[in-house]
Amino acid sequence: MRRTMKKVVAGVCTAAILCSIAVVGAGALTRRLYGDVNGDGIISKADVTLTQQYIAKMVTLDTYQKIAADVNGDGQINVSDVTLMNKLLAGEIDEFPVGDYFLY
Repeated sequence: MRRTMKKVVAGVCTAAILCSIAVVGAGALTRRLYGDVNGDGIISKADVTLTQQYIAKMVTLDTYQKIAADVNGDGQINVSDVTLMNKLLAGEIDEFPVGDYFLY
């Protein structure tokens, strides 16, 4: 009985989330690549450089740039994120721990 109730609750929660997304409307959301800090649609050395400049306090990033730069999802932008970006560019990893895209 408990398992059935958990499944029902999980199903209701999933439905509520899907409905809330539908209410916002698919056209209202924008998809952006994690790692694409400069927002040009690709992950490149320019994104790594921009992230390094942010870490060195040479530039500021807007909210979405910060989300894109935090490729390990720990809530901080640091050398770990730069390392993961470089690994992706070198082909050592196929995706970031946070995945490929975020919606905003």
